[in-house]
Amino acid sequence: MAPYSSEFPQHDHLSYQVKAKKQVHENVQPPFEILNKYRSQMKRLRSGKFQEIEKTDELSSVLSALSIMRMAKLKSNYSHHKGDFLFTLTNSSDQFDSALAHKHADHLKRSLCLLDAADNFFNRKYDQAEKSLNAVLSEYSHADDHPVDRVIACFARDLRERIDIENGKIDLERELIHVDVEQELVDLKSAIHANEQKLPFSQITHFTAIQTILDSLASAEKIHFIDIGKKLGSHWIIIMHALANRKNIRIEQLKITVVCTLKDDVEDTGDLLLSFAESMNLPFVFKILHSEMNELKKHEFELENGEIVAVFLEFCLTSLSFCPKNIEALIEGIKNLNPHVMVVSEVEANTSGSTFIDRFDEAIIICSAMFDCLEDCLERDNKCRVIIEKIYFQEIIKNGVLSEVEEGFKRCRKIDFWREYFARFGIVETELSQASMYQASLLIRESCRWKLCSLSMNGKCMLLGWNGIPLRSLSAWKFSE
Repeated sequence: MAPYSSEFPQHDHLSYQVKAKKQVHENVQPPFEILNKYRSQMKRLRSGKFQEIEKTDELSSVLSALSIMRMAKLKSNYSHHKGDFLFTLTNSSDQFDSALAHKHADHLKRSLCLLDAADNFFNRKYDQAEKSLNAVLSEYSHADDHPVDRVIACFARDLRERIDIENGKIDLERELIHVDVEQELVDLKSAIHANEQKLPFSQITHFTAIQTILDSLASAEKIHFIDIGKKLGSHWIIIMHALANRKNIRIEQLKITVVCTLKDDVEDTGDLLLSFAESMNLPFVFKILHSEMNELKKHEFELENGEIVAVFLEFCLTSLSFCPKNIEALIEGIKNLNPHVMVVSEVEANTSGSTFIDRFDEAIIICSAMFDCLEDCLERDNKCRVIIEKIYFQEIIKNGVLSEVEEGFKRCRKIDFWREYFARFGIVETELSQASMYQASLLIRESCRWKLCSLSMNGKCMLLGWNGIPLRSLSAWKFSE
């Protein structure tokens, strides 16, 4: 099973190039001013204007999915310890009326039923698990679209699928219905662009990654930025604007090479970047390399003498995790490019536990935190939100949690795992720049809706989370000689 469709040419690439004009910009731009300087250009890459929506008192008074699910886990653990789950379920509303509104007691009931179904499934009590799921689904008719109900619905549907498989009700020879992640991204590209500024994780990781790369290449005159993985491309303008306004050392050439699939369709973005480069008097080359991530060939990047290479990986390790040899091939391919720095953005989760219940417990918490983030940042009927939930659940949860088979299914790992893994290749972690960390904190303070977004450090790695739950990691690396 390949990470991408094999229907496209394996090593096709397109190039865009613009020559520099004679005059040189005189603008002065300290590193952390990128945040303030790029905004007018960025808007041209978006299909609509971003409007900050103040968080209402109604939203702030509602308990989060994470809080409700944590309560459910505590009650479930207590009831199983006492051996009386039904008593706890029956009396959950009475016990919580003093602390919660009635609707939250209903949320708690549905959460408890889901956790009980998972526990029974783990213990191979499939009939009891199905009864608990039936209770979830019967209660779901009263759901109010709270994020915890969206989490419960995702897990309940797929847990029932697993039960049907175990009971022989689903033919394993036929392909199960799933979300076509790449096609969903293509179909909703404009919607995602329109909503990107409302979501904290992509913005903060992109700004921090770019700032770290720029600080690492402060004296470079010819820069080759290699971006690997599925891309929307709006963050490339940040690099261009920063280099066009760099003081003292003139940029001779910026080359951006994007490694992606034909479905990513970044040609239009390349045309927009061309016009930006011309308006900013920036010598610029844009290349699209259609290639599998684990089949990188050095000669296809057309490296030039004097170029300093920087690599950005976003979700690539998780995408290839179904086959460890593919990750090794990716790392070896990057190593052959001799990059000055490599910045990696990944999901911060561990869905590689040895048992189903371990993976389920991890997944239900991170999924609740992620859905809470979408609740605070996007409207409930936002089309982009619905697709993000589908993609997040399938790629992070379903593929990694609801399968007992290691081969062929993606597993998320935390930064501690990747740190040990990279060490085998002589890849050494380096500090994220102070300017990039400062920028990240500024971004969080910009939006009233991001008040639950959290920054923390694991060694030299930045962890970005929601309501105290780490969801994304960002780290910088150097290849030893």
